Formats: sequence, C-alpha cells, structure tokens
Amino acid sequence: MTDIRGDAVSAPIPAGSERNPPGSASNQALARGLHILRMLVDEGEPMTATEIARRIGIHQSSASRILATLGEVGYVRKDQGRFVPDYGVLALGSATTRLPLIKRPRAVFEQLTAEHGDITMTMCMLWRDELLYLLRQTSGSEPLAFWSGAFPINVSAPGLRLLVDLPDEEALHILRVARQRNGWGGRPEHVPPTEEGLLAKARATVADDVLIMADWVVEGRTSGAIPLITPEPHPVALAIVDDAGTLGPDRLALLLHKARRLVEQSFLT
Repeated sequence: MTDIRGDAVSAPIPAGSERNPPGSASNQALARGLHILRMLVDEGEPMTATEIARRIGIHQSSASRILATLGEVGYVRKDQGRFVPDYGVLALGSATTRLPLIKRPRAVFEQLTAEHGDITMTMCMLWRDELLYLLRQTSGSEPLAFWSGAFPINVSAPGLRLLVDLPDEEALHILRVARQRNGWGGRPEHVPPTEEGLLAKARATVADDVLIMADWVVEGRTSGAIPLITPEPHPVALAIVDDAGTLGPDRLALLLHKARRLVEQSFLT
C-alpha cells in the first residue's frame, strides 16, 4: 500500500499537446489509437480523419488506419463521413464499478450518508491533470460510481485538497489546464480570480489535514476534503458537502477524519 499524501502525481500533459502523443516507437500505434479515442470522447462532436490527423500531427492515411482498427473493435464508428465514439467505450467504463477502490468503500458511504442527513460524500483521484470522480453518494440516494466531471476544479474541495500538496509549478499548471477545460467557478467574493491567489487561499484553509470551503459555491454550504491512503499510486481525496449547512466546519472536519478511518479500513478487508 502506498502512502500518497506526500507523493507527487505523474507529470501532467500540457494543454494543447495533441501533437506528438506519448508512446515509444514500439507501441506508438497503440498510444496514438488511445489518444485519438480520448480526443473523440473529449471533443463531443464528430471529427473527420483529416481533422484528427492534423490535430496530432500524423499523415491522414495513418489516422484512417487507426480509426479503422478502432471501428473494428467497436470503440469508434463513422457517422456521415465523420468519426464518433461507439458504445464499446461504455463497456470499458462499466468495468470501473468492479475496481476495489470503488467497490470496497461503498458500504462506508451508505452508512455515513444514512447516519448524517443532507450530506454528500465523494471520493476523487487526481490523474495527471484531471480529477476523476470515483464514488459519490447523497443521503437518501443510490451511489454513483465513476465519472469524469466538468465541475471546475478551482471550487472542488477534493481537487484543491490534492493540489495544495503539490509543488507550485505543478499545481498552477493543473489549475490553468482546468480553467481552459471547465471554466472558473465559485462566488467572486470568496474565490480568488487568479490561480496563484486561489492556491494560496486553499493552502491557508488546511488545518489538521482537512481543507474547508465555506460559502465558496453556494451561500450557507460548506464542503471539506481530506487525503486518503489507498492501494493505488495516484493521489485520492475524500470529500463531504454539508448540503443543509447544519454541521459547521468543526463537526465537518471531525466527520471527515472518521470517514477517512473507515474508508481506509475498507481497503484492508
């Protein structure tokens, strides 16, 4: 088991780095295929082989061969001369619900959201420059497993809790990429407008390993996050949102410590 609280994440991929996707000469075709598939998912709109080839800096014939292979295995399909993700992508995503990191803490999420009305619990992973939401549950609802959300990371309690432990350059880079990808959220009277100001304020809110955000997104709503030790090599944080504003920062911090203990124990069973 790796203690990820003090570990840095893998080197982030700079924004706009579609050209020269990663991969050594021996696996370049595979790396390009995965890169193209991710591009199509992120784009949200059909793309031609010419557009894809230009975006990543390869010949159109190479892009067409890769797209044909992706189509044969059901991950991409052609729609009126343009390419879109096919439903094989969903089959890949469905496997995430069986990952131990998502499966084992579910009972803890169910227990705590039942004990404490009007809270939302979330577990997130920082993967490269992106925040992956692994598990989410609100009082009285079914758990939601895995999604890559479009929520601005600058007002995400788990996202900021993971960023404050990184070196300045790396944390600021991720914030800049996230601003381009999902915008800059929050209430201006509480959320600094610059990456540097936001990082400084986030670090100032951390006490006893907990980051607390009061009124940053909605007046009267407090959220907090705490890092987790998990079996995975990437940083993970647990967050709780006090949806009704009844806990207050001190009780929320205590609940986060309790939740961390229970979630980390679930990985040992």
